[in-house]
Amino acid sequence: MLVLGIDTSCDDTSIAVLDYNETNKKFTIISNVISSQIKAHVEYGGIVPEIASREHLKNILSVFEMALKEASIKPKNIELIAVTAGPGLLGSLIVGYSFAKGLSIANKTPYITVDHIKAHTAANFIDPFGIKYPAVALTISGGHSSLSVLNSPIEANFIGGTIDDAVGELFDKVARYLNLPYPGGPVLDKLSKEGELKYKFPKPLINEKNYNFSFSGLKTAVINFTKNNKDFELPHLSRSMTESICDIFVKKISAAASEYAAKTLLLSGGVACNTMIRQSVKNLAEKKKLDIMMPPPVLCTDNGAMIAILGTLNFIYSPDKNSKNTDVYPTTRW
Repeated sequence: MLVLGIDTSCDDTSIAVLDYNETNKKFTIISNVISSQIKAHVEYGGIVPEIASREHLKNILSVFEMALKEASIKPKNIELIAVTAGPGLLGSLIVGYSFAKGLSIANKTPYITVDHIKAHTAANFIDPFGIKYPAVALTISGGHSSLSVLNSPIEANFIGGTIDDAVGELFDKVARYLNLPYPGGPVLDKLSKEGELKYKFPKPLINEKNYNFSFSGLKTAVINFTKNNKDFELPHLSRSMTESICDIFVKKISAAASEYAAKTLLLSGGVACNTMIRQSVKNLAEKKKLDIMMPPPVLCTDNGAMIAILGTLNFIYSPDKNSKNTDVYPTTRW
């Protein structure tokens, strides 16, 4: 089954073609094209929604044609179209959603909408039924820090998430304050490898008996520290800040894994590219003797492959056959 995945939730125009083998229930990525908008936003130090929408309009047809060319297929060969409905930037979402609907009508191909955050988790599902359940999934990105428990590839129960700044937002805002190049997350990640744990920063909500995350206080603490300590060293700052983040995630994941008798830990989302976070979750899995799955970096950031994976699973296996499509929605529905 050939599936087209489309994601325009934020600033990357992403389209992929996957083949789903219904016999062995595994996915093969045939093409996965991602057009970045970093150059269009770099002078602003962050994403400008109006510019993002225009860039998607300009890029989506060429990205689509490239994805089909790499997969050596024609539009008529596509058997299912999956597209992000939300959450994300409203204008950006509308571009991908409208393109998918138009393509569906033109070629009489069924389409399905999916949730962007759940799709990040699905980036681990190349072999969806090979995962041991229950699984605790941490999805971390520029706008979301989400913890959920999965009992199957299509049963995700949200147990906690961001109540203010997400972890990716923390990285970006600290980097912007320090006048580091955009995007700031990868820059801070690289710096942390050269630093030591020399500064002490707070760990918000780490001892709270819930699975929520709050990073606005940590962001403020780091910025205030730089104002009050002019001789701070940037690598040590980055390392110390990231250590606090890792400790929070490890404490919450560990508690969830124990409470829900997890057999697998799943890590996904753009911030899952961070070296220290990946290693800390891996170390936790080894300590608790749990399976660990995390996508390669190219499947952690926004991509069409994860949309195609979740769309296929929902289309084939979801028991609710009457709610496969929604209108676009900019905010989280969990």
